[in-house]
Amino acid sequence: MCGIVGRFDREAASGLDAGLLRRMRETLRHRGPDDSGEFIDGAIALGVRRLSVIDVQNGHQPITTDDGRFTIAFNGEIYNHRELRRCLETSGRRFRTNSDTECLLHAFAVWGPECLSRVNGMFGVAIWDGCAQQLFLARDRLGIKPLYIYENEGSIRFASELKALLSDPSVPRDLDHEAFGYYLRYGYVAAPATLLRHVRKLQPGHYMLAGRHGSVVRPYWTLSYGAEALSEDDAADAVYDALRRSVERQLVSDVPVGAFLSGGLDSSSIVQLMSEVTDRQVSTYSIGFNGPDDFYNELPDAARMARRCGTRHHEIVVNADVADLIPRLVSHLDQPLADSSFLVTYLLSRAARESVTVTLSGVGGDEIFGGYRRYLGTRLSQYYSHVPAPAQRAASWAADHMKVNRESRVGNCARLARAFVVAGGLPPFEQYDGFVRLTSESRLSALMRGPGSGDSDLLEERRRLFAVPHDADPLTSMLHLDLKTSLPESLLMLTDSMTMAASLETRVPLLDHELVELMARVPASFKIKGLRLRYLQKRSMRRRLPRSVFAKRKWGFGAPMGRWFRRELRELLRDTLSTTRLQQAGLMDPAVVEDIIHAHETSREDNSDVLLGLLTFELWRQNVLA
Repeated sequence: MCGIVGRFDREAASGLDAGLLRRMRETLRHRGPDDSGEFIDGAIALGVRRLSVIDVQNGHQPITTDDGRFTIAFNGEIYNHRELRRCLETSGRRFRTNSDTECLLHAFAVWGPECLSRVNGMFGVAIWDGCAQQLFLARDRLGIKPLYIYENEGSIRFASELKALLSDPSVPRDLDHEAFGYYLRYGYVAAPATLLRHVRKLQPGHYMLAGRHGSVVRPYWTLSYGAEALSEDDAADAVYDALRRSVERQLVSDVPVGAFLSGGLDSSSIVQLMSEVTDRQVSTYSIGFNGPDDFYNELPDAARMARRCGTRHHEIVVNADVADLIPRLVSHLDQPLADSSFLVTYLLSRAARESVTVTLSGVGGDEIFGGYRRYLGTRLSQYYSHVPAPAQRAASWAADHMKVNRESRVGNCARLARAFVVAGGLPPFEQYDGFVRLTSESRLSALMRGPGSGDSDLLEERRRLFAVPHDADPLTSMLHLDLKTSLPESLLMLTDSMTMAASLETRVPLLDHELVELMARVPASFKIKGLRLRYLQKRSMRRRLPRSVFAKRKWGFGAPMGRWFRRELRELLRDTLSTTRLQQAGLMDPAVVEDIIHAHETSREDNSDVLLGLLTFELWRQNVLA
């Protein structure tokens, strides 16, 4: 795993600024504490910070082919590099190292951009063709690894993290108001947009070719939907086989590998399969809470699974000073987020890094197997439509007047019921959009000052993505939308930034593209059966996991932000979102922000997500835009 930076100057007559390249590169030291390298030749400059995982001794980057034509800077892992290497050696390519980086370099030299269809892995990569004077940039299919790009008429800069780009003072820092409006709706910004108007992210499953006279971005991977004629038993066997192959592939490493374990279905499946395919004792890592936050604690569930698999288990109890920690972590986030799992991901990664260099994580299971409760919305609506109108009005009144929170079963059920009553009667897209939004459209319009609160191309793209799968079941549309938006640009973004902040490589076997493609072809009725979430996934693992895993209540991997905003984080929240600060920034109405805070403090509303979104944005803005 690495961090890469670079610049392609279309008009360069002499070598580029080596000092600037190194400043950009050194902002990524946490991504690659083991080694660094650079390549500068006329119009191109490439820089790398390396975390040594494959061919530790000889995998120094950048790597150039023997003929001097192609040079690569690579961030990621190619899990099938050994198979690709054998194929390339048969075609006459000669290797100097055993690294997956050199393998990808030779694959590009032989097959060009088509090589991406042969690769199984996660990556953000840059390859320079000195003969054609052309730069090739690519991002993996699911967006596990990021790649930021700033392009003007004269040059292109790119980097694994936004902060590396911004260490170049010529990169503008203007806020993209449409992206800001999108962020306030959903708590992240979907690629290719970022919160900076002139900086873009390369989209997952896309590559860019840039030359002297311009650039073009093209997709190289799309999901095909359409139910295969499989029985439930055959589909369950196919899922198990695909997941086992993925775990086995992703254990390839020259350094120690562990796993995050919550005791839930995703992480337990991965740890179970790790114990099946390796004869080494697996190291597992879990995080939990005690005292008033015990409602979020999953340590007992994880410990049971660890004992079953005989792992070397490590437990971390959160006792950090979160008021000091959150501002530091926001500086590691390339963009602000409204997902509290960034906090626990970092704490868990920091602890795991003491004994391993690589971990496996269960990120992505909800999005491919159908694990979120919000996916039940359209099914519940069918039942709710038969409820008499007076009963519906009574339910709506009760939902409006109940105290809601996430610190108790009753408060959390009230929160979910209120969301359903508000959006349950809408058409599928509008209903789902209502479930995933941070706040209502009316509140957003009152909150924002300036442009960005109305319709935009970014919002229209969400509607288009929802309509892409030609499937009668809205579940497929929901899964596709999440797979293209919140998964890469929220969950995977925070996973990458927080694990790399601890110099830890994290792999996500549930997002192996072969498994994702298989699940796209599986009928929606196999994923959620009736009101049973993850039906096929559970069936695939039912003879391999204890019943306690299947019975475990669904709880997201996050922190008790709702309670913290009323106590431990109250001072930080009110200071960061003070009237004075907000008036100076001129982006949000302080009175509306105060109403959001007050409604949360009195449990009239659960505004955990929107408050976290506002807090991290303002901390980010003060660091990046001020």
